Amino acid sequence: MAVLATLAMTLAGCAGPGDRNALLEDMSPALMREGAWAQVRGTYTGPVRSVTQRFGFEGQSAMEVRLDLSGWAGAPGVVLRMENGYSTAWAMYGERKGTYTNIPSKRYGTQGYVYATTHYPNVLVVKLRRYGLSATTGTWLILRFEGNGVADVDLIGHSGWRGDGELWRVTPIARRP
Repeated sequence: MAVLATLAMTLAGCAGPGDRNALLEDMSPALMREGAWAQVRGTYTGPVRSVTQRFGFEGQSAMEVRLDLSGWAGAPGVVLRMENGYSTAWAMYGERKGTYTNIPSKRYGTQGYVYATTHYPNVLVVKLRRYGLSATTGTWLILRFEGNGVADVDLIGHSGWRGDGELWRVTPIARRP
């Protein structure tokens, strides 16, 4: 079974490096402006759905995401929590839960590390790297902040997983004096 899994990953590729490179070439190398970054910092939640169909490996995934953004445009602080339910040709149903961050004080108990970069005018690229080998290693989330507290998400994952979704900003609870 392990040999078949390795063969499938080799044939399917590791998350479409060509797709990733094409996306990065279309993005500006300049950082998001600090004023724009200040407007998008906060907490976002929402669904991201994805599918794959490569070399007979088919599947569907529904992921609930909570994304906490802090820091500044040159060094965004990110905490990403996800609950992923999926179904593939090899697994009728499976679940994955994980927390990823690039903030050292919040790293204890997480499953992996986040590499995050901003791109002018309104894009954040989040790359997930799990500690050890995992199916979420190499997943990219490209977030485009459209204003009004909405972020459009494009997902590029391993073995041809592609998807999209929408995250909505969580408004802080108003406190009485």
